[in-house]
Amino acid sequence: MEKLSNPGFVFLIVTLVGFYLAYLYGHKTRKFRWSEYIAIFIWPFLFVIYLAYSYDYKILTMFLVSCFVGTILEFLLGLAYHKTLNKRLWTYDRLGIGGYTSWLSVPMWGIGGVVFWFLGKTLGL
Repeated sequence: MEKLSNPGFVFLIVTLVGFYLAYLYGHKTRKFRWSEYIAIFIWPFLFVIYLAYSYDYKILTMFLVSCFVGTILEFLLGLAYHKTLNKRLWTYDRLGIGGYTSWLSVPMWGIGGVVFWFLGKTLGL
């Protein structure tokens, strides 16, 4: 199997196309549906699995670490803002973690971490 010449760029394209397809799939509904939620992150997640298998398992490690660290940072930032200014930056209605983050945002942090990892590699950081 031939390896991709620029997997980071392809990952970004797959992520953006996946988000757009999820938008087309569910933009007319007004309520939460699990199928729409899964449609948002399924293609980037499957591509992370492909890249981990084809290239290096560090990509999967980066995804998982980003899931954890991003969720913790979002929680701590929301908590600190709320305790400092007595206002909330955001609210979560579904599967919230203390009202400052949500279990539904965890895979989004992983996708974001992989995008920034590829960006860092492209810039030579």
